[in-house]
Amino acid sequence: MHTELLLDQAGALLTSGRAGQAATLLAPVVGKQPGNVDAWLLLARAHLELRQSAEALDAARHALQLEPSGAEALYWVSAAYTASGRHDLAITAASAGCGEDPGNPRLIERHGRALLAAGRVTEAERVMAAGAEFAHYDADLQVAHGVALFAAGRPLSAREAHGRALTLEPGHARAETELRRITAAEQSIVDAESLVRITDDFAESLRIPPGGIRPHPAPAGGVLTHLATVVFAVCIVALLVLGILDRVGGMNVPSALTLALLCAAGSAACATAISRMRAFA
Repeated sequence: MHTELLLDQAGALLTSGRAGQAATLLAPVVGKQPGNVDAWLLLARAHLELRQSAEALDAARHALQLEPSGAEALYWVSAAYTASGRHDLAITAASAGCGEDPGNPRLIERHGRALLAAGRVTEAERVMAAGAEFAHYDADLQVAHGVALFAAGRPLSAREAHGRALTLEPGHARAETELRRITAAEQSIVDAESLVRITDDFAESLRIPPGGIRPHPAPAGGVLTHLATVVFAVCIVALLVLGILDRVGGMNVPSALTLALLCAAGSAACATAISRMRAFA
């Protein structure tokens, strides 16, 4: 029961965009329970959101070893391979997942997006067209098909696909985002040449290079925040030690030293607060 609560908490953290905290929570779980497939899958998802493709692939592979034919494990293995830029393996894993669970819209979308990331736009559109016709009830797959259609140079058909997604699920965030993208692009499309250029640029933006996705750079203030926190902690501990020595050990602690430590602790606290405020600005 305790493990289930931890997994639920990790899932909630991922949903709220706190992948780093989720990964920290899950690491001891998989350490103590290496046979827990769900924990490995959540950890793979967390690492992917952190753009840590190697770690994500390792976690997804652990899950696949535990469930060699698991469609969910194949999904995350494929996603991790895509993030790593290893497209043939990503496509193979996604195709295998579709074979294990035919008609699953998530797996069909994963297959199509693996193809898009590899630059195989025509194949991606064909895969998702078939899937969108079969799983006509799934808004996410309709959006993915619309993305493939736009990348293939068919903005009007893409608009229709996103419109179907909004009919199925009014207010669908991804559909609205893609429609805004198409509307902005249409303002620059004046002839066939501009259409090809804009849609080709969009298709290229979906590709992932062989080296894979690079991790997010650490925030500029991250080092300063860490250093200031350490300095603050050291100063507080030093003040406590000096206080004990003064009261218990009878040591005469210079007031100048105490004042200097207080000033240093205050400065470090201010630096930490400012850095964190800038990070969330």
